[in-house]
Amino acid sequence: MSKKILIFGGSGFIGSSLTNALCKKGHQICVVCRDDQKALGKLGAKKGLQVKAIDIFNKNAVRNLVKDCDVIINLIGKLFEAKKGDFVKFHYKFPEFLSKTISDKQHLIHVSALGIEESCKTSIYAQTKLDGQKAIIKNSKNYNIIKPSIVFGDCDNFFNLFAKMSKISPFLPLIGGGKAKFAPIYVDDLTESIILLAEDGAKYKNKIFESYGPDASSFEELMQFILKITGRKRFLIKLPFSIAKIQAKLLNFFKIYLLTPDQVELLKYNNIASNKHDNIDKIIGNLKSFKQIVPKYLR
Repeated sequence: MSKKILIFGGSGFIGSSLTNALCKKGHQICVVCRDDQKALGKLGAKKGLQVKAIDIFNKNAVRNLVKDCDVIINLIGKLFEAKKGDFVKFHYKFPEFLSKTISDKQHLIHVSALGIEESCKTSIYAQTKLDGQKAIIKNSKNYNIIKPSIVFGDCDNFFNLFAKMSKISPFLPLIGGGKAKFAPIYVDDLTESIILLAEDGAKYKNKIFESYGPDASSFEELMQFILKITGRKRFLIKLPFSIAKIQAKLLNFFKIYLLTPDQVELLKYNNIASNKHDNIDKIIGNLKSFKQIVPKYLR
C-alpha cells in the first residue's frame, strides 16, 4: 500500500538514495530541506514527490507537515558545528520535539550513529546523538532507530574524499596511528532496510538496529585500500591525536571543516558492531562489502 512519508534531510547523500527508492515503489514522499530548488535539481521531478523548504525549528510549520503523514523519517545530522550549539539543536532538540509532536499511530524512523555509547565520553557529536536517541525512546510510542557505521556509495564523503586527497597530497594522515576500526555499510543496503521498516513497521515496532557491513577494517587498512584501488603510492603518516587537534583548530579558524577537534575525538573509538542490537542484515539479508562496491566508482 502507498504511504505518505515525510523525510527530514531527504536530499543529502543517504536521503537522495532513500527518496529515489521510495518514489520508485509508489509512495507519496515529501522531502523537507533548507533549499528546495537545490534539492529538486538533485532529486529531479518525480511522480508523488514534493520538496519543501521550511525552518525545522518553526514548530507550527513542522506540526502542519507532520499531521497527515503515516511515516516520518529523520536523517538530519551535522558532521561539524559551524555555530556553537548546532549539535545540540539538530541532534537532540529537533528529535526531541519531533518525537513529542507525532501521534502514537504515526511511525518515526530515526537515523542515529554507531558507537556513540562509547565515544560520547569525549565527543559532543556522539553525546548529542545519544541524547536524541534517548528522547525518541522516551517520547515516542512507535519508532525505529538505525545506527550506521560509515556509509559508502557513489557520492560518499569518505572513500571519495580520501581518494581526492591522494590526488594532490604526497601523504595521507593516520590520526592516532590509524588504529580505529570501521565496518562501512553500503548506502543501498541502508536505504533498503529503512524502506522495509517504513512499509512493515508493526513487525519491528520500537526496535533499534545497528547498520554495519560484513568487513571491519582499521582506518590505516582503509587508506591502503584506497591507494591500491587508485593505483597511487603515497606516504601514510601517523599523526598523534594532540597534533591532529591543533591542525583541526587551525583549519576551523579559517572556516575549513575537513577535520574538527570533535572528529579527532571520534577517531579514538572503534565504529563497529556493539552486539547490543541486531544488525540490519536481520531485515534484508546479505549485505554488500565495500570491497565489492568501492572499486567500481573509485576507478
